[in-house]
Amino acid sequence: MTIMVVGVMAAQTNIFYADNAAFTTILSLFALFFIISLLRTQTEHHFVEQQPLLNQPKRQFSFELIIYVVAGIILFLIEIWVNEHSYILASKLFSGILIIGYFASMDSALKREHECFLILNKTRATIKNTSPVSRRFTLFLTITLLVVVLANSLSAYSYMSYSLSLTDQSWTIEELKNAYLMETLFTLAIIMSLTMRLIHSYSLNLQHLFDVQVNALQNIQDGKLDNYVPVLSSDEFGLIAQKTNNVIDDLREKEKIRHILESIVSPDIMQKLLHADSSSLQQGEKKHVAVFFCDLRKFTNYAEKNTPEDVIFFLNSYFAKIVDIVTEHKGIVNKFMGDAILAIFPLDDETATIDDALETAWDIVMHSQAIRLPDGDRFNVGIGIHMGYATAGTIGSHNRFEYTFIGDTVNTASRLDGLSKRLGYSIIISEETYNHLQSKTKERFVDLGEQKIRGKTAPLHVYGASAVHYIQH
Repeated sequence: MTIMVVGVMAAQTNIFYADNAAFTTILSLFALFFIISLLRTQTEHHFVEQQPLLNQPKRQFSFELIIYVVAGIILFLIEIWVNEHSYILASKLFSGILIIGYFASMDSALKREHECFLILNKTRATIKNTSPVSRRFTLFLTITLLVVVLANSLSAYSYMSYSLSLTDQSWTIEELKNAYLMETLFTLAIIMSLTMRLIHSYSLNLQHLFDVQVNALQNIQDGKLDNYVPVLSSDEFGLIAQKTNNVIDDLREKEKIRHILESIVSPDIMQKLLHADSSSLQQGEKKHVAVFFCDLRKFTNYAEKNTPEDVIFFLNSYFAKIVDIVTEHKGIVNKFMGDAILAIFPLDDETATIDDALETAWDIVMHSQAIRLPDGDRFNVGIGIHMGYATAGTIGSHNRFEYTFIGDTVNTASRLDGLSKRLGYSIIISEETYNHLQSKTKERFVDLGEQKIRGKTAPLHVYGASAVHYIQH
């Protein structure tokens, strides 16, 4: 691009000065642009590439334009002092170099911008100050229009001055008009070609920005939140990318909360927690459930003999397995209470049955029996299961609350858990729970008759089972 326009400028120079000075001017032009290329190669790394990526395109434009301005000033002085050409021709050459410098600098800046896109695609940059796209586009059109006006004005003025100073018949007025027309059309064609080149380069960069944004939004729509949107520019596109990344952070946090809730409550309850307001949650809702209480025996002695760090490590490992067992059997661990858990098996939508709660109990009993204490002893567990209706809702203040289940069904399951220690059975269930079991499951239980339950006036008919009964059946 630069060499082509230099050739045009040299040809225009030769129209008026077909002498040795014209040849010197042509040599000066090519020498200057050779020096420009050399300076650009030697200093670009220091002045451009060491800048932040988002600033490099602007720095590239300013860096190259300054070189062209300095080259134009040098050529202007050579034309005046060395070649002794007129100020008109010197000014024309100077303006030509400025025009070349503008288009060449803009083209290099767009190339630099595209190179930065490829690097920024793998990083997450942030911007503080934005430069609107509309302002850049308006500035580009304004400067291009001024370039056309400047080139045409200088050309017209040079031909007008030459026509007024004609002393011979080597050029007629008609020939000057034709020469001016041809030069104007050729200059406009060159400027339009360079402008179209810049528009094409800019449109490619713009299309890249659109593609990145559309792909990012499609990934968000598909639930793919692994990658951030690269901030590729300091304009509205960069701001949109930055805001989109903030949305991704929020969605990741919500997804994290969703995963946590999935391990605490059932999917329908999770949706209610995510979308309902706190006032409606505090009203509570009656649910048909099987309530499952389980605690470790001999844990107090274990905690006294071991360090707090060892106790916490053991509980985390133990509960991790217990949660897996409960979840595998369609239950939900609702609460951890020291060495005990409260699990819920929803019976309203038939996603879980009372037999699922019993299978959970067997697996927990066997898992606990497999744990060996340092003295060779084993842990025992006590499990109480009761089915009925319980009220589900949030309890606490507006600032801090928990979702839990309350009611007589929950209290009874807790009391059955405590009864297991006194009666010497690992699992204690109520008569109502026993009546809903399958025949094969019932065979594992022993009828323990009516038992006095703390907090209840009437005794409760209960059934018990231990690890021995599980192995035998």
